Amino acid sequence: MTADPYMPPPTNAAAHIIKANEQFYEAIENADMDLMRAVWAGSEEEKSVTCIHPGQPAVHGLERVLRSWAVVCSRINYLQFFITDVQVRQIGYIAIVTCVENVLSELPGQESPSAGFGGSHYEAINVFKRENVTGVWRLLTHCSAPVFPASDRADTDGRPG
Repeated sequence: MTADPYMPPPTNAAAHIIKANEQFYEAIENADMDLMRAVWAGSEEEKSVTCIHPGQPAVHGLERVLRSWAVVCSRINYLQFFITDVQVRQIGYIAIVTCVENVLSELPGQESPSAGFGGSHYEAINVFKRENVTGVWRLLTHCSAPVFPASDRADTDGRPG
């Protein structure tokens, strides 16, 4: 993630939220299910945990969400995120992070090492909750949606282009 020279440095709280967000993407890139479990909310919020993978219906409940990530990670040989346009909004013990997921991945169905890679862009929203006792920020909700080429985007007034 590159710092914007025109933006002030994040506050201490925002820095912790950004770090939690980075750990989420690190868990995906490394197919690290232990880290994936650690970034999501604990037993108190277990039923509130929600994930929406691009083009898929919502997955509810911590165990189902973790299983969905295990499936995603098992199907991908290579995946790297370049997270940009990170915006953090903190409202008490809740934080909302929006960002762009610039994804580099091995093209599906390619067997040879020279087959190449594909890139894509997604808008994501990640909702975190600060734990009362530890103060650690844990993920409650992740939602990611593809960003289409400029000619397919809506005008700035919100009408389809």
